[in-house]
Amino acid sequence: MQVLENSLFRVEINEMGAELSSLRSKATGTEYVWQGDPAAWKRHAPVLFPIVGRLKDKTYTVSGRPYEITQHGFGRDLEWQAARQSDTCVSFTLEPSDYTKKMYPWDFRCTLRYTLDGATLKKEHITENRSDTPMYYEVGGHDAYTLCWLPGEQITDYYVAFEGTDKLHRIVTDEAVMLTEARIDLPLTEGRLPISRALFADDAVMTEGLPVRRASIGCVKNSRRVTMDFADFDYFAVWSPYKDFDVPFVCLEPWSTLPDGVHLDHAIERKQGVRVLQPGQSETLAFATTVTE
Repeated sequence: MQVLENSLFRVEINEMGAELSSLRSKATGTEYVWQGDPAAWKRHAPVLFPIVGRLKDKTYTVSGRPYEITQHGFGRDLEWQAARQSDTCVSFTLEPSDYTKKMYPWDFRCTLRYTLDGATLKKEHITENRSDTPMYYEVGGHDAYTLCWLPGEQITDYYVAFEGTDKLHRIVTDEAVMLTEARIDLPLTEGRLPISRALFADDAVMTEGLPVRRASIGCVKNSRRVTMDFADFDYFAVWSPYKDFDVPFVCLEPWSTLPDGVHLDHAIERKQGVRVLQPGQSETLAFATTVTE
């Protein structure tokens, strides 16, 4: 476990999956990252790489050749190599192996760099194509933040707020939670999406076309906020297993790419939003989370 620390927060990041596992306030003692419960959801903030979401038949193709890969990719389930830069910055690197090559044919180097600056934790995803052919990849966050920060609160006291819009363009899924081409407008109340069991009846709330790529968790009973800025990511999802379990957390999920759709074939290059890097090319996609107490 790698630790970042300043006068405001202590952060813990697990080398397994390069996963944010704790974000604790020194002033209030509040733990803002879900600590996991195997009965409901065992993870904290898994990194989604090199795919996001589900695939039809768990399969995608490259130039007609099929590959099977696990949901959300293998990045969350492998050990990354840590390199510490300072008390407030650490990087984790993942490179290919025989295991990854069976699922993902390219030579890659993916680096996650965490930087703690005041009350803001920045996560940079730096992906490099070390192959001699164009490389398709996807990356995303799945960060679970606790709710019920003060005694006596309930999950339904909380909401996710969006700026510059009175509705979300929600992507419709089928009964197998595969994306369709349909979109519906999900109304907001004063820019707020209230947390409820019904909200997650069809799994995650997946959105596109946000005018401001920022989302904040807030509460009607206190003034604290957890705000995520994700300008580099075209898609965003909100999810919780609350429809089935009494768990006090919600996930904020910036995605580079949408999961697979029933209207698509298996070709990875035709997935909506999929990234492509030419040989030797790299790019950085970042998002940052700020806690206001």
